[in-house]
Amino acid sequence: MNELWNSRTKQYQKMVMRYLKYVLNDHLILALLFFGGGIGLAYSNWLKEIHPGTWYIKPLVLIGGVLLTLLGNPVLLLKLPDKVFLVPKEKDIHQYLGKSVKRSLISVVLPTLIGNIILFPLLALEYHHVEAAVAITVTIFLGSMANVLRKYQTLYFDTSLSQMWFHLVVMLIAVGLGVWFSPMGGLILMAINLIFRVVLLNQVFKTKRFNWNHAIDLENSRMQRLYHFFSLFTNVKQVGAEVKRRKYADGLVHILSGKPTLFTYLYPRIMIRSGNQGSLMLRLLLLGMVIEGYSQQIPLKVIVGGLTIYLMVIQMVDIYRPVHENVFIKIYPVSPDAAEKDLLSVMKRIILISAIFLTLIGLISNLSWNFLVASVVTQGIVAVILLKWFIPRYIKKLN
Repeated sequence: MNELWNSRTKQYQKMVMRYLKYVLNDHLILALLFFGGGIGLAYSNWLKEIHPGTWYIKPLVLIGGVLLTLLGNPVLLLKLPDKVFLVPKEKDIHQYLGKSVKRSLISVVLPTLIGNIILFPLLALEYHHVEAAVAITVTIFLGSMANVLRKYQTLYFDTSLSQMWFHLVVMLIAVGLGVWFSPMGGLILMAINLIFRVVLLNQVFKTKRFNWNHAIDLENSRMQRLYHFFSLFTNVKQVGAEVKRRKYADGLVHILSGKPTLFTYLYPRIMIRSGNQGSLMLRLLLLGMVIEGYSQQIPLKVIVGGLTIYLMVIQMVDIYRPVHENVFIKIYPVSPDAAEKDLLSVMKRIILISAIFLTLIGLISNLSWNFLVASVVTQGIVAVILLKWFIPRYIKKLN
Protein backbone atom coordinates (compact mmCIF):
# COMPACT_ATOMS: atom_id res chain seq x y z
CA MET A 1 0.00 0.00 0.00
CA ASN A 2 2.87 2.36 0.71
CA GLU A 3 4.35 1.67 -2.72
CA LEU A 4 0.96 2.28 -4.34
CA TRP A 5 0.59 5.63 -2.54
CA ASN A 6 4.12 6.71 -3.55
CA SER A 7 3.46 5.79 -7.17
CA ARG A 8 0.10 7.62 -7.24
CA THR A 9 1.66 10.66 -5.57
CA LYS A 10 4.42 10.91 -8.19
CA GLN A 11 1.86 10.66 -11.02
CA TYR A 12 -0.35 13.30 -9.37
CA GLN A 13 2.53 15.72 -8.81
CA LYS A 14 3.71 15.26 -12.38
CA MET A 15 0.22 16.05 -13.70
CA VAL A 16 -0.16 19.14 -11.50
CA MET A 17 3.26 20.50 -12.48
CA ARG A 18 2.48 19.97 -16.17
CA TYR A 19 -0.61 22.17 -15.91
CA LEU A 20 0.85 24.71 -13.49
CA LYS A 21 3.24 25.97 -16.14
CA TYR A 22 0.16 27.20 -18.04
CA VAL A 23 -1.54 28.58 -14.91
CA LEU A 24 1.36 30.50 -13.40
CA ASN A 25 2.07 32.69 -16.41
CA ASP A 26 3.17 36.31 -16.43
CA HIS A 27 -0.32 37.63 -17.18
CA LEU A 28 -1.88 35.84 -14.20
CA ILE A 29 0.89 36.94 -11.85
CA LEU A 30 0.47 40.59 -12.89
CA ALA A 31 -3.31 40.35 -12.59
CA LEU A 32 -3.02 38.83 -9.10
CA LEU A 33 -0.58 41.53 -8.04
CA PHE A 34 -2.91 44.32 -9.16
CA PHE A 35 -6.00 42.57 -7.80
CA GLY A 36 -4.36 41.71 -4.49
CA GLY A 37 -2.98 45.22 -4.16
CA GLY A 38 -6.38 46.78 -4.83
CA ILE A 39 -8.17 44.48 -2.39
CA GLY A 40 -5.47 45.03 0.22
CA LEU A 41 -5.69 48.81 -0.12
CA ALA A 42 -9.48 48.76 0.18
CA TYR A 43 -9.26 46.45 3.21
CA SER A 44 -6.66 48.69 4.84
CA ASN A 45 -8.81 51.79 4.32
CA TRP A 46 -11.84 49.97 5.75
CA LEU A 47 -9.89 48.94 8.86
CA LYS A 48 -9.00 52.60 9.47
CA GLU A 49 -12.69 53.52 9.52
CA ILE A 50 -13.82 51.02 12.16
CA HIS A 51 -13.06 51.19 15.88
CA PRO A 52 -12.55 48.58 18.61
CA GLY A 53 -15.85 47.43 20.04
CA THR A 54 -17.81 47.88 16.80
CA TRP A 55 -20.77 45.50 17.07
CA TYR A 56 -20.24 43.59 13.83
CA ILE A 57 -16.53 42.72 14.28
CA LYS A 58 -17.09 39.64 16.45
CA PRO A 59 -19.95 38.21 14.31
CA LEU A 60 -17.77 38.77 11.24
CA VAL A 61 -14.84 36.96 12.84
CA LEU A 62 -17.14 34.12 13.93
CA ILE A 63 -18.58 33.66 10.44
CA GLY A 64 -15.16 33.88 8.79
CA GLY A 65 -13.60 31.50 11.32
CA VAL A 66 -16.33 28.87 10.95
CA LEU A 67 -16.12 29.07 7.15
CA LEU A 68 -12.36 28.53 7.33
CA THR A 69 -12.90 25.38 9.42
CA LEU A 70 -14.90 23.93 6.49
CA LEU A 71 -11.91 24.05 4.15
CA GLY A 72 -10.01 20.98 3.09
CA ASN A 73 -10.85 17.76 1.27
CA PRO A 74 -9.30 14.29 1.40
CA VAL A 75 -6.61 13.74 -1.23
CA LEU A 76 -7.26 10.05 -1.92
CA LEU A 77 -5.77 9.50 -5.41
CA LEU A 78 -8.09 6.51 -5.88
CA LYS A 79 -9.26 5.40 -9.32
CA LEU A 80 -12.36 3.61 -10.55
CA PRO A 81 -10.74 0.15 -11.03
CA ASP A 82 -9.52 0.21 -7.42
CA LYS A 83 -12.89 -0.90 -6.08
CA VAL A 84 -12.33 -4.17 -7.95
CA PHE A 85 -8.60 -4.79 -7.83
CA LEU A 86 -7.90 -3.45 -4.33
CA VAL A 87 -10.79 -5.15 -2.54
CA PRO A 88 -8.59 -8.12 -1.52
CA LYS A 89 -6.28 -5.59 0.18
CA GLU A 90 -9.08 -3.76 2.01
CA LYS A 91 -7.74 -4.85 5.40
CA ASP A 92 -4.59 -2.83 4.64
CA ILE A 93 -6.35 0.23 3.21
CA HIS A 94 -5.73 2.11 6.47
CA GLN A 95 -2.00 2.17 5.61
CA TYR A 96 -2.82 3.91 2.32
CA LEU A 97 -5.24 6.29 4.01
CA GLY A 98 -2.69 7.13 6.70
CA LYS A 99 -0.41 8.57 4.01
CA SER A 100 -3.41 10.30 2.46
CA VAL A 101 -4.40 11.93 5.77
CA LYS A 102 -0.94 13.46 6.18
CA ARG A 103 -1.06 14.84 2.63
CA SER A 104 -4.55 16.27 3.13
CA LEU A 105 -3.65 17.96 6.42
CA ILE A 106 -0.65 19.61 4.78
CA SER A 107 -2.71 20.79 1.80
CA VAL A 108 -5.28 22.53 4.04
CA VAL A 109 -2.61 24.66 5.75
CA LEU A 110 -2.13 27.18 2.90
CA PRO A 111 -5.77 28.23 2.33
CA THR A 112 -6.39 28.36 6.08
CA LEU A 113 -3.24 30.44 6.55
CA ILE A 114 -4.38 32.94 3.90
CA GLY A 115 -7.80 33.21 5.55
CA ASN A 116 -6.26 33.75 8.98
CA ILE A 117 -3.94 36.43 7.62
CA ILE A 118 -7.02 38.28 6.37
CA LEU A 119 -8.80 37.90 9.73
CA PHE A 120 -5.79 38.72 11.91
CA PRO A 121 -6.04 42.56 11.59
CA LEU A 122 -9.64 42.36 12.81
CA LEU A 123 -8.56 40.20 15.73
CA ALA A 124 -5.73 42.57 16.63
CA LEU A 125 -8.07 45.56 16.39
CA GLU A 126 -10.68 43.99 18.65
CA TYR A 127 -8.60 42.29 21.34
CA HIS A 128 -5.39 44.40 21.64
CA HIS A 129 -3.54 41.25 22.79
CA VAL A 130 -1.40 39.17 20.51
CA GLU A 131 -2.01 36.10 22.66
CA ALA A 132 -5.79 36.28 22.16
CA ALA A 133 -5.50 36.79 18.40
CA VAL A 134 -3.02 33.91 18.10
CA ALA A 135 -5.25 31.63 20.20
CA ILE A 136 -8.26 32.24 17.92
CA THR A 137 -6.07 31.75 14.83
CA VAL A 138 -4.77 28.41 16.13
CA THR A 139 -8.34 27.42 17.01
CA ILE A 140 -9.35 27.92 13.39
CA PHE A 141 -6.35 25.89 12.19
CA LEU A 142 -7.26 22.99 14.46
CA GLY A 143 -10.89 23.21 13.32
CA SER A 144 -9.93 22.88 9.65
CA MET A 145 -7.80 19.83 10.48
CA ALA A 146 -10.69 18.30 12.44
CA ASN A 147 -12.91 18.84 9.41
CA VAL A 148 -10.47 16.92 7.19
CA LEU A 149 -10.46 14.01 9.65
CA ARG A 150 -14.27 14.13 9.76
CA LYS A 151 -14.41 13.75 5.99
CA TYR A 152 -12.18 10.68 6.20
CA GLN A 153 -14.69 9.13 8.59
CA THR A 154 -17.39 9.50 5.92
CA LEU A 155 -15.39 7.07 3.76
CA TYR A 156 -16.56 4.26 6.02
CA PHE A 157 -20.00 2.83 6.72
CA ASP A 158 -21.90 3.53 9.95
CA THR A 159 -20.04 6.63 11.18
CA SER A 160 -22.81 8.88 12.50
CA LEU A 161 -20.45 11.34 14.25
CA SER A 162 -19.06 12.34 10.87
CA GLN A 163 -22.24 14.24 9.94
CA MET A 164 -21.84 17.83 8.78
CA TRP A 165 -24.33 19.26 11.29
CA PHE A 166 -22.39 17.82 14.23
CA HIS A 167 -19.16 19.42 12.99
CA LEU A 168 -20.88 22.78 12.47
CA VAL A 169 -22.30 22.78 16.00
CA VAL A 170 -18.89 22.03 17.50
CA MET A 171 -17.21 24.70 15.37
CA LEU A 172 -19.79 27.32 16.32
CA ILE A 173 -19.38 26.53 20.02
CA ALA A 174 -15.57 26.43 19.99
CA VAL A 175 -14.98 29.48 17.76
CA GLY A 176 -17.83 31.38 19.45
CA LEU A 177 -16.36 30.64 22.88
CA GLY A 178 -12.99 31.95 21.72
CA VAL A 179 -14.40 35.08 20.07
CA TRP A 180 -16.84 36.20 22.76
CA PHE A 181 -15.61 34.82 26.09
CA SER A 182 -12.23 33.10 26.34
CA PRO A 183 -9.81 32.66 23.41
CA MET A 184 -7.83 30.10 25.42
CA GLY A 185 -11.02 28.25 26.33
CA GLY A 186 -11.99 28.00 22.67
CA LEU A 187 -8.51 26.74 21.81
CA ILE A 188 -8.67 24.03 24.49
CA LEU A 189 -12.14 22.92 23.34
CA MET A 190 -11.00 22.73 19.71
CA ALA A 191 -7.87 20.77 20.71
CA ILE A 192 -10.07 18.27 22.58
CA ASN A 193 -12.28 17.97 19.49
CA LEU A 194 -9.25 17.32 17.28
CA ILE A 195 -7.93 14.64 19.64
CA PHE A 196 -11.40 13.07 19.68
CA ARG A 197 -11.39 13.01 15.88
CA VAL A 198 -7.95 11.37 15.76
CA VAL A 199 -8.98 8.64 18.24
CA LEU A 200 -12.30 8.06 16.47
CA LEU A 201 -10.63 7.83 13.06
CA ASN A 202 -8.17 5.23 14.35
CA GLN A 203 -11.09 3.16 15.63
CA VAL A 204 -12.89 3.56 12.31
CA PHE A 205 -9.81 2.35 10.44
CA LYS A 206 -9.79 -0.83 12.55
CA THR A 207 -13.47 -1.71 12.90
CA LYS A 208 -15.52 -0.26 9.99
CA ARG A 209 -15.92 -1.34 6.38
CA PHE A 210 -14.53 0.91 3.67
CA ASN A 211 -17.06 2.48 1.28
CA TRP A 212 -15.24 2.19 -2.04
CA ASN A 213 -17.96 3.80 -4.16
CA HIS A 214 -18.22 6.89 -1.98
CA ALA A 215 -14.44 7.29 -1.73
CA ILE A 216 -13.94 7.05 -5.49
CA ASP A 217 -16.83 9.44 -6.17
CA LEU A 218 -15.36 11.91 -3.69
CA GLU A 219 -11.95 11.75 -5.35
CA ASN A 220 -13.43 12.06 -8.84
CA SER A 221 -15.34 15.16 -7.72
CA ARG A 222 -12.15 16.71 -6.32
CA MET A 223 -10.20 15.95 -9.50
CA GLN A 224 -12.94 17.39 -11.70
CA ARG A 225 -12.82 20.66 -9.76
CA LEU A 226 -9.07 20.71 -10.26
CA TYR A 227 -9.38 19.93 -13.99
CA HIS A 228 -12.01 22.65 -14.42
CA PHE A 229 -9.63 25.14 -12.82
CA PHE A 230 -6.82 24.10 -15.18
CA SER A 231 -9.22 24.28 -18.14
CA LEU A 232 -9.49 28.05 -17.58
CA PHE A 233 -5.90 28.33 -18.85
CA THR A 234 -5.43 25.44 -21.28
CA ASN A 235 -7.19 22.47 -22.84
CA VAL A 236 -7.75 19.60 -20.43
CA LYS A 237 -8.90 16.35 -22.01
CA GLN A 238 -10.31 15.02 -18.73
CA VAL A 239 -12.97 17.76 -18.64
CA GLY A 240 -16.17 16.56 -20.24
CA ALA A 241 -19.65 17.93 -20.68
CA GLU A 242 -21.89 17.55 -17.64
CA VAL A 243 -25.60 17.89 -18.27
CA LYS A 244 -28.00 17.90 -15.35
CA ARG A 245 -31.33 19.32 -14.29
CA ARG A 246 -31.07 22.51 -12.26
CA LYS A 247 -34.46 22.95 -10.64
CA TYR A 248 -33.56 26.31 -9.11
CA ALA A 249 -33.18 27.73 -12.64
CA ASP A 250 -36.59 26.57 -13.94
CA GLY A 251 -38.03 30.06 -13.57
CA LEU A 252 -35.22 31.55 -15.66
CA VAL A 253 -35.71 28.86 -18.30
CA HIS A 254 -39.42 29.72 -18.62
CA ILE A 255 -38.68 33.45 -18.83
CA LEU A 256 -36.10 32.94 -21.60
CA SER A 257 -38.37 30.53 -23.48
CA GLY A 258 -41.26 32.99 -23.76
CA LYS A 259 -43.86 31.55 -26.12
CA PRO A 260 -43.03 27.82 -26.15
CA THR A 261 -41.91 26.50 -29.51
CA LEU A 262 -39.51 23.72 -30.49
CA PHE A 263 -36.35 25.82 -30.41
CA THR A 264 -37.28 28.25 -27.64
CA TYR A 265 -37.74 25.10 -25.56
CA LEU A 266 -34.28 23.78 -26.50
CA TYR A 267 -32.05 26.88 -26.36
CA PRO A 268 -32.56 27.90 -22.70
CA ARG A 269 -32.21 24.31 -21.54
CA ILE A 270 -28.96 23.87 -23.47
CA MET A 271 -27.70 27.06 -21.89
CA ILE A 272 -28.70 26.26 -18.29
CA ARG A 273 -28.30 22.50 -18.10
CA SER A 274 -24.90 22.28 -19.80
CA GLY A 275 -23.45 24.39 -17.00
CA ASN A 276 -20.54 25.98 -18.87
CA GLN A 277 -22.45 28.56 -20.89
CA GLY A 278 -24.97 29.35 -18.18
CA SER A 279 -22.29 29.88 -15.52
CA LEU A 280 -20.24 32.00 -17.92
CA MET A 281 -23.25 34.22 -18.63
CA LEU A 282 -23.89 34.61 -14.90
CA ARG A 283 -20.24 35.45 -14.14
CA LEU A 284 -20.11 38.09 -16.87
CA LEU A 285 -23.35 39.65 -15.67
CA LEU A 286 -22.23 39.70 -12.02
CA LEU A 287 -18.86 41.20 -12.96
CA GLY A 288 -20.53 43.95 -14.97
CA MET A 289 -22.97 44.65 -12.13
CA VAL A 290 -20.16 44.88 -9.58
CA ILE A 291 -18.22 47.38 -11.71
CA GLU A 292 -21.32 49.46 -12.38
CA GLY A 293 -22.33 49.35 -8.73
CA TYR A 294 -19.02 50.65 -7.39
CA SER A 295 -17.98 53.04 -10.15
CA GLN A 296 -18.96 56.71 -10.04
CA GLN A 297 -17.79 57.54 -13.56
CA ILE A 298 -20.72 57.66 -15.99
CA PRO A 299 -18.65 56.98 -19.16
CA LEU A 300 -17.04 53.92 -17.56
CA LYS A 301 -20.41 52.56 -16.38
CA VAL A 302 -21.97 53.05 -19.81
CA ILE A 303 -19.06 51.34 -21.59
CA VAL A 304 -19.05 48.43 -19.13
CA GLY A 305 -22.81 47.94 -19.58
CA GLY A 306 -22.56 47.76 -23.37
CA LEU A 307 -19.43 45.58 -23.25
CA THR A 308 -21.03 43.15 -20.80
CA ILE A 309 -24.03 42.60 -23.06
CA TYR A 310 -21.77 42.20 -26.09
CA LEU A 311 -19.58 39.58 -24.37
CA MET A 312 -22.58 37.68 -23.05
CA VAL A 313 -24.24 37.41 -26.46
CA ILE A 314 -21.13 36.39 -28.40
CA GLN A 315 -20.62 33.61 -25.84
CA MET A 316 -24.27 32.51 -25.72
CA VAL A 317 -24.83 32.47 -29.47
CA ASP A 318 -22.93 29.19 -29.65
CA ILE A 319 -26.02 27.39 -28.33
CA TYR A 320 -27.13 27.40 -31.97
CA ARG A 321 -24.33 25.02 -32.95
CA PRO A 322 -25.54 21.77 -31.27
CA VAL A 323 -29.04 22.38 -32.63
CA HIS A 324 -27.74 23.04 -36.13
CA GLU A 325 -25.51 19.94 -36.08
CA ASN A 326 -28.28 17.63 -34.85
CA VAL A 327 -29.32 15.52 -37.83
CA PHE A 328 -32.84 14.98 -36.49
CA ILE A 329 -33.56 18.70 -36.76
CA LYS A 330 -33.31 18.35 -40.54
CA ILE A 331 -35.82 15.50 -40.48
CA TYR A 332 -38.48 17.20 -38.38
CA PRO A 333 -41.25 19.01 -40.31
CA VAL A 334 -40.22 22.49 -39.14
CA SER A 335 -39.39 25.64 -41.04
CA PRO A 336 -35.64 26.05 -41.81
CA ASP A 337 -35.80 29.63 -40.51
CA ALA A 338 -37.46 28.69 -37.22
CA ALA A 339 -34.16 27.94 -35.47
CA GLU A 340 -32.75 31.38 -36.36
CA LYS A 341 -35.93 33.25 -35.39
CA ASP A 342 -36.19 31.48 -32.05
CA LEU A 343 -32.51 32.09 -31.34
CA LEU A 344 -33.03 35.81 -31.91
CA SER A 345 -36.09 35.68 -29.64
CA VAL A 346 -34.09 34.08 -26.80
CA MET A 347 -31.21 36.51 -27.29
CA LYS A 348 -33.60 39.48 -27.11
CA ARG A 349 -34.77 38.30 -23.71
CA ILE A 350 -31.20 37.79 -22.49
CA ILE A 351 -30.24 41.28 -23.63
CA LEU A 352 -33.36 42.87 -22.10
CA ILE A 353 -32.96 41.16 -18.70
CA SER A 354 -29.23 41.93 -18.57
CA ALA A 355 -29.78 45.56 -19.56
CA ILE A 356 -32.41 46.02 -16.84
CA PHE A 357 -30.13 44.61 -14.12
CA LEU A 358 -27.07 46.55 -15.27
CA THR A 359 -28.97 49.83 -15.49
CA LEU A 360 -30.68 49.42 -12.12
CA ILE A 361 -27.39 48.62 -10.37
CA GLY A 362 -25.77 51.58 -12.08
CA LEU A 363 -28.56 53.88 -10.90
CA ILE A 364 -27.96 52.88 -7.28
CA SER A 365 -24.49 54.43 -7.27
CA ASN A 366 -25.27 57.26 -9.70
CA LEU A 367 -28.92 58.29 -9.80
CA SER A 368 -29.08 60.69 -12.73
CA TRP A 369 -30.93 61.16 -16.00
CA ASN A 370 -27.62 61.48 -17.86
CA PHE A 371 -26.56 57.97 -16.90
CA LEU A 372 -30.03 56.49 -17.54
CA VAL A 373 -30.29 57.96 -21.05
CA ALA A 374 -26.68 57.16 -21.98
CA SER A 375 -27.01 53.59 -20.68
CA VAL A 376 -30.28 52.88 -22.51
CA VAL A 377 -29.01 54.37 -25.79
CA THR A 378 -25.67 52.54 -25.66
CA GLN A 379 -27.19 49.19 -24.78
CA GLY A 380 -29.86 49.68 -27.45
CA ILE A 381 -27.19 50.31 -30.10
CA VAL A 382 -25.25 47.23 -29.00
CA ALA A 383 -28.45 45.15 -29.09
CA VAL A 384 -29.30 46.29 -32.62
CA ILE A 385 -25.79 45.48 -33.86
CA LEU A 386 -25.88 42.04 -32.29
CA LEU A 387 -29.41 41.12 -33.38
CA LYS A 388 -29.35 42.60 -36.88
CA TRP A 389 -25.76 41.93 -37.90
CA PHE A 390 -23.66 39.68 -35.68
CA ILE A 391 -26.07 36.79 -34.99
CA PRO A 392 -27.41 36.48 -38.57
CA ARG A 393 -23.83 36.60 -39.87
CA TYR A 394 -22.79 33.90 -37.40
CA ILE A 395 -25.71 31.65 -38.43
CA LYS A 396 -25.01 32.22 -42.12
CA LYS A 397 -21.39 31.22 -41.59
CA LEU A 398 -22.44 27.93 -39.96
CA ASN A 399 -24.97 27.16 -42.66
